[in-house]
Amino acid sequence: FVGDFKSLANEADDSLAKHKAMELDNESLLKAFVSEDVLNIVQKESVVDTSDLQTELECTKERFENCIIKKETEYAKLWND
Repeated sequence: FVGDFKSLANEADDSLAKHKAMELDNESLLKAFVSEDVLNIVQKESVVDTSDLQTELECTKERFENCIIKKETEYAKLWND
């Protein structure tokens, strides 16, 4: 029984470590996407039409949401392994 408990505790620790790593990946991706997109917008000579800016932001949001979905899928796969 003690061996089973230790095994379960180790699995829980491994799972927690995987979860934390995925959270750090998501945070890192968010920073990278935001930094890249802000830089792209700022580097443009001017943003005259605010609808262009809104379109840029919507595209950024969509890219980030897709990235989160991908990471959540990877996390679910790790959790089930």
